Amino acid sequence: AYMRKVHTMIIDLGCGRNKQPGAIGVDNVNLEGVDVVHDLSLIPYPFSDNCADEIILSHVIEHFYVDDINNILKETYRILNDKGVATISVPHAMSVAFNSDPTHKTRFTFETFYYFSSHHAFSYYKQLRPMWSVSRLWASVNLFNNHLVPTTARQRKIEHKVSRVMSYLVRHSRSHFGWLISTASLKRRVLDLRELRLLNEFRGI
Repeated sequence: AYMRKVHTMIIDLGCGRNKQPGAIGVDNVNLEGVDVVHDLSLIPYPFSDNCADEIILSHVIEHFYVDDINNILKETYRILNDKGVATISVPHAMSVAFNSDPTHKTRFTFETFYYFSSHHAFSYYKQLRPMWSVSRLWASVNLFNNHLVPTTARQRKIEHKVSRVMSYLVRHSRSHFGWLISTASLKRRVLDLRELRLLNEFRGI
């Protein structure tokens, strides 16, 4: 289980209409619930260094190319305090969630965030900034399209059970499950990728 501290500062970057309760919502569109209007491609963000306990990027970074993703992660690292956490959700590259949205630009699989670790064989790519090391990987599953029809209690129960099985498989292998959706949780020194949902945990180096 993951428990938040009392009186934490939580920033939900790219929150859209679904800002997390208690968070400061940031988006480039002035929607209801958005507290700060800011384009995430414009650096720096209007927050001081080491000020946040948690940063949320829920289905955001897949809408950017690698250079912008690097900048977003760098800003995330700057804003989080030493024990801070960022939770990042992205759709898996082979999922319907990824392929149905024409604004998605960058694909993610269970291995993608390893490229941001110095331990990956290809982390020397000039386009990457290997600031992290992966310490955890897990997944959760979305089998039903709840954007068109609300899921039933039975469907949610099935998804929960499948997620538990998938998390076990992901934790005990580096296999790629193409039908998953991904969530990453990122600490200032630790990144947790989750979401079908995928989850990696990174530690800063």
